[in-house]
Amino acid sequence: MKMLINYFQNAKKGMTDKVIKDPELNAMAHKFIEAQTQFAIMLLDNTENMMKYNFDKMSKGAKNVK
Repeated sequence: MKMLINYFQNAKKGMTDKVIKDPELNAMAHKFIEAQTQFAIMLLDNTENMMKYNFDKMSKGAKNVK
């Protein structure tokens, strides 16, 4: 999933390079996209950790039925 996030964010950076011609404004747009990337990766990591925790808790409480 991180690869997909990075792919979309890099596509957005490429788009800003083509649309925004002012170097200072383009640099600010890139910093904003970087902040979005870090936030999206943080949300993904939190979700993965929460799912792993829940799965571990459920698997400890599960009993094997023969």
